[in-house]
Amino acid sequence: MTLSDLASFVTAKLNDTDTSSVSTCKDFIKRRYELIWNSALWLESVGALSHAVAAQDTTITLSDDPEVFYYPTSSIVASTAARMDFPVAVRFVVTGMQDGSELVGSDWWTFFQLDPNAWENDANHRATPRGFVNIPKDSAGRCRIKLVPTPDQAGTLYVLGKMKLTNLSSDTDSPTLRGVDNALLAYAEGDMLERSRQFAKAQLKYAEGAEHVRVMRDMERGQQQAYSSIVPMVDCEWSVADWSGAGAAQWSKSRV
Repeated sequence: MTLSDLASFVTAKLNDTDTSSVSTCKDFIKRRYELIWNSALWLESVGALSHAVAAQDTTITLSDDPEVFYYPTSSIVASTAARMDFPVAVRFVVTGMQDGSELVGSDWWTFFQLDPNAWENDANHRATPRGFVNIPKDSAGRCRIKLVPTPDQAGTLYVLGKMKLTNLSSDTDSPTLRGVDNALLAYAEGDMLERSRQFAKAQLKYAEGAEHVRVMRDMERGQQQAYSSIVPMVDCEWSVADWSGAGAAQWSKSRV
């Protein structure tokens, strides 16, 4: 459904089809779409790029032109695709090597606790990067990261990132997220009801919208091919004290 279709459906259902209400409903839909887009790493919201890194590079400014991204229309190319908003996962491959290592994204406090000198750019601390920190974007809005430790060899970064939202700017624009229409209809109806001070009814529509978002997540996990893994559940009933000292003696006595 287009932005115009969504707004027309909601306002017709509420019998509130004047020009001001339709315009307000469109604003609600745009805001709710932004909220849903930012709430998860949807398949259509991520992209990937590669970036050459020289030895001793301390701060990496990433190109915001994605090389792999979702194509909502056949006319979309890298230069017109959504820009990268922030890195999610980073992999570093040393030049000449076939495989690389995944870098762990963290914050300054974590690296400071592990080794406060890890980010020093000197011969004693340079090595193959093990982690990265997101730092403020440059003046052009491009993402920047700092590799920890500073690389001692040239290589290539492969970055998976969340893309910026290209919002619904015209009446003929359609959302790109799969299954989002029903969630937008429910949320927008709730917003219109709240606008008319029908708060109890609005809460019911918000709950319906949240349920539709849950269905969207299930679609991502269950209606496409994916790797399945078994994660063991560790029973936290036991502790170290149960296997030493009085705890172990008590356990042995109960076994007898």
